[in-house]
Amino acid sequence: MTRRAGLSPAAFLLSVAIGIAIFVLAMVVIGVRLDSGPPQPEPASVSEEARQDAATAYALLAEAAEGANPDVASMARAHEEAVGGVWVPWPEGAPEGATNPPAPQSDTADVMILLERAVEATEHAVQTVDPADAPLFASILLRQQIALDALTEEEAIAAEPLVGLAEFATEQTLLTLDTARQWLETAAAHLDPNESAVDSIAEVDTMTSAILSSGMADSRLAVAPLPSWFLADPSPETAAQLEAEAKMLIAAELFSYIPTSDPTVDLQIVSALHRYVAASTVTDFPLIEVQ
Repeated sequence: MTRRAGLSPAAFLLSVAIGIAIFVLAMVVIGVRLDSGPPQPEPASVSEEARQDAATAYALLAEAAEGANPDVASMARAHEEAVGGVWVPWPEGAPEGATNPPAPQSDTADVMILLERAVEATEHAVQTVDPADAPLFASILLRQQIALDALTEEEAIAAEPLVGLAEFATEQTLLTLDTARQWLETAAAHLDPNESAVDSIAEVDTMTSAILSSGMADSRLAVAPLPSWFLADPSPETAAQLEAEAKMLIAAELFSYIPTSDPTVDLQIVSALHRYVAASTVTDFPLIEVQ
């Protein structure tokens, strides 16, 4: 009597594989899920959390200010768009078994409170986001602070002198600051009152002295050229414009230092910018285009 030969190991494994494949196919046909559930978003980084918090604060501010203060609403919407908007895991709808988080809701409709919260969120973002994104949030912070001044009808408070300014300065910094100083001196002679220009001259002198004391070579020009439009019509009106443009030179130079190696210094720079950039000129400030 002959014995029946069993399957070889290779044949046995092949038959098992075929059986599993048939089983999986059958489960798919009848609609049984074999995975562990819907895909889940990757956890947000610390930088992304700060960006998302800021975008949410801007969205809530824009919604509340829509009818009460259209200018603030427009600013907030532009800022929300500039930072990438409020992130939603599945913008076109969540997959089966998953849900998008609810839209952010505010506990107040007070525009002042929401603007203050937006400022706080932006300050946090300046210190937390990737360094490449710090200038964007710094420019937003400046605009928010000026908007807050307008709502509170308060003037910008003079900032404390920047600590360690010489660390960031270059010979171009000296040239820029001295050009601004000479423009301010010229403007002050045509302005009445001229305290704002005189105060700015003193601040520039302080910054310049700190840079020269660090050992940097003095590259300043004896006479800085004045704009042709001022030379053609030196009047109180053009002097006011010259003062504003001198302050913009200072502000643009200081802003160019961001990001520094210390995010708290970035905030100090924004505070200093607040001293030189007025509501009438902030949209011209060469930071980001917020349309």
